[in-house]
Amino acid sequence: ATAIIIAVLSMPEILEPIAKALLSSLTYILPIAILAIGIIHGIKPDEHTWPITISYAMMQKNIKGVLLSTMTFTGALTLIWTLMSGLVGFLPQALFEGIYNWLVDVLVGITMITIASLYLWNNKKSKEKSAPDYKAIWIHGIAAAFGGDFFVILLLSLSVKALTQQFPLILVGFLFGFGSFIGQLGIVLMAYKGLLKVVKVPE
Repeated sequence: ATAIIIAVLSMPEILEPIAKALLSSLTYILPIAILAIGIIHGIKPDEHTWPITISYAMMQKNIKGVLLSTMTFTGALTLIWTLMSGLVGFLPQALFEGIYNWLVDVLVGITMITIASLYLWNNKKSKEKSAPDYKAIWIHGIAAAFGGDFFVILLLSLSVKALTQQFPLILVGFLFGFGSFIGQLGIVLMAYKGLLKVVKVPE
């Protein structure tokens, strides 16, 4: 039952109504509402949350490395999401309707192909290491930011913009990303410490 609940929460069409409900009920404390939505995002498994950060964390030698690898990946996500939400505040809403759908698809496609090409090129030039290169983790985070949650940030920003003109929209992406980091870090640390106990390695 728990697995089914987690799987359902992973679906954008489920997360978006939850996000809108939180925004509506917590209009006067928007920062807390957006942070809470971000934490929910970090806890649910998808292609840019803890299933990814755990894989990087398990290759680290200590807790410091776990924290750094998680911060690197989620930091890249947060950067793109912050820029995206800030952009919504400066552009007319009409731009985000209709034609914007194909525009995003084109930009995402170009970005993913470019990043994948750079990643493969760097792999050919360098030898494999015992732990992942933080630059590679950062690049992966940048690419992952253009996934399904890119549209969640867009919808959140547009919703906040419709609710109030007083709230800086650039904070939407930042708070969402920071909340996601908190949610992911909690799960990643539990998994890492659990692994240490299994293999009986001192932290």
